[in-house]
Amino acid sequence: MIFSTAYPEIFILLCLALAWFLTRLLYRTSDAFDNLSRLQLWSMKGLRFAVLFLMTFLLLSPVIKLKKRVKNKPLILVLQDNSSSMLNHPDSVKIRSALDSLKDQLTSELSGVADLKWYAFSDSVQKETSPDYKGNLSNYSDAIQTVAGQHAYEKPAAMLVIGDGIYNAGQNPVNLVKTLGYPVYSVLEGDTTLHSDLRISRVRANPTAFPGKAFPVEVEISGQGLQPGQNRISITQNGRVVGQRIIRITGPSVFLQESFRVKSDKPGLQHYKIQVNPVAGEQNIANNTRILTIDVLNNQRKILILAGAPHPDIGALTDALESDPQFRVVVAPFAHFEDYSPQKFNLLIFYQLPGTGGAGISHLKRFIDSRTSRWFILGAKSSISAFNKLNTGMKIVGGNEQLADVQMKINPGFGLFHPDIRLNEWLGTQMPLVVPEGKTEVEPFMETMFYQTGKNDENPALVMGEQKGIKKAILAGEGIWKWRISAMSVDGNEGLFNDWIVNTARYLALKRNEDQFNVHFNRMVLANETVRFSATLFNAIYEPVRNSAVTLDLTDDAGKLFHYVFTEGDDGYELDAGHLTPGSYHFSAIAKVGTDSLKESGDFEVMATQTEMLETRANQQVMKAMAEYSGGKAYYASQLAQLFPNMKKLLQSKSERTEEVVMMDAIRYEFVLFLLVILLAIEWFLRRYWGSY
Repeated sequence: MIFSTAYPEIFILLCLALAWFLTRLLYRTSDAFDNLSRLQLWSMKGLRFAVLFLMTFLLLSPVIKLKKRVKNKPLILVLQDNSSSMLNHPDSVKIRSALDSLKDQLTSELSGVADLKWYAFSDSVQKETSPDYKGNLSNYSDAIQTVAGQHAYEKPAAMLVIGDGIYNAGQNPVNLVKTLGYPVYSVLEGDTTLHSDLRISRVRANPTAFPGKAFPVEVEISGQGLQPGQNRISITQNGRVVGQRIIRITGPSVFLQESFRVKSDKPGLQHYKIQVNPVAGEQNIANNTRILTIDVLNNQRKILILAGAPHPDIGALTDALESDPQFRVVVAPFAHFEDYSPQKFNLLIFYQLPGTGGAGISHLKRFIDSRTSRWFILGAKSSISAFNKLNTGMKIVGGNEQLADVQMKINPGFGLFHPDIRLNEWLGTQMPLVVPEGKTEVEPFMETMFYQTGKNDENPALVMGEQKGIKKAILAGEGIWKWRISAMSVDGNEGLFNDWIVNTARYLALKRNEDQFNVHFNRMVLANETVRFSATLFNAIYEPVRNSAVTLDLTDDAGKLFHYVFTEGDDGYELDAGHLTPGSYHFSAIAKVGTDSLKESGDFEVMATQTEMLETRANQQVMKAMAEYSGGKAYYASQLAQLFPNMKKLLQSKSERTEEVVMMDAIRYEFVLFLLVILLAIEWFLRRYWGSY
């Protein structure tokens, strides 16, 4: 027993003394006790003392510690496939009724001996949700991993998976169940009949293109249960055929790859229907058609590279910039500077210009005097003295035109954009650049992205900023082609190399009036994905604006209007519009900056997913393998009479008895109240019986 007071021994003694004093006082002041024998008197005194002691003792607020043995039901995790393929059957109403009946049977048979936790899954996992079988994807591995992780500390007895085994997202679930530590029981559903089916299994195309420029489209066609013959595949846009071909079916199963080149002269989101004709006896014709949406851009940004002489850095720059479809790069050699007008480009790159023995400031004057953004890259052929006179925001002094090999590192305080977090570690493994020696002086409006390492530690190497409405960047160093070779041969991709170049060009090539209010969004969103917007807002001097009212009106292709309000985040404003039905949408966003209203608009497409219709035959092998490799067993829905006894036998071996400790205030304990009432009742009865009053 536990007390809430600091010195329970003293209070117990006081309770005893107080109870004894009150008992003595009560029985001494009454003449009604004179006729009682000594035994009778002491009996009633004892009862009264016990009552008074208990009442005063309860003032200590004692807590009673009780131990209770509890029989715990074993936990069974039940996962039910909620994707649309579960109802892919000629009699879908009957199948749905059978699935509902299956859940009722499981609950009726097992809920008395187990704690059932129900989950429905498709492209996401929902707890205690009644399945509607409208899911667009089947991700078995994610569902198993998510549910198992949520109950990792509860030691489940088993997992029961109800589904057709058709997974079209995530990894093979068989590899995952081996690590669970408890058996998986499978209940096989779905249609296993092999029907004739010719389908478009995959379409590959770049999501963006440019007006008048053909882009490739690759189509994969597969099928089974076929008769030899011919078929036709076609690509149409608004009913107009833009490509077609005859395909030959030579056996019962087929896998073909067909390539097309498609061109659009109209910018914006363009929709193409890719279709193969159904074959005889085909029941699932939904997978004969795929809709391809391409974003034909009309705002390609042009970059002019001015080069005094050929250099491998120029090729590396060009390849990196053109990895982003929004950029088109033109390289102008020294003899052809006069052929280009700076006003027709969004960004000028001066590669090692002004030069030491070639192109000087006089040759570059009309480019330098323009208001086009510019990026200077310095190297061994650069005239540092001529460069220092250009008022670029950076100067290199005291170097006497000498060169040094220097490695680079990221400035953690750089804030114009967010480089990849892996870039700094990657830079530390790269070959050094050839850098003009000397102390680098940078104007306050320029921000440093790369610092030199070594003896010139903290000497800026890549800086950028904006001066009088003109954006500028300077990279003091040549040899970036070695970084690209390293990215290709060692890392296996050029992502990190391209990242900093493309981001720098994006910053420089975007015009200021476009930057003040920008709404970022995906032009193409799948129906099972949430539609999200983010916005950046700046005032006239390019300072971030906080606490502004940013709203967005969204209109679907039927003219229905939706109104949203952005919420402020760490890097601007954010909006989650949730899931939208497939179709075309137009938005108009408005932001308030003082008394000004800034507007931004755009279009995007929510595309229906056809993944569940690509494969409609139940995959029993996956369901059986999950059970076999985890120590469980697979059953057909008609074999539940065998499942229940086996599950109950397992549950009996897994049931446990645990001991629970319950802390309860003694004054709330019913037995204490009952004891007080009994003692008072006995005393009252004895008084009446012995005639004391």
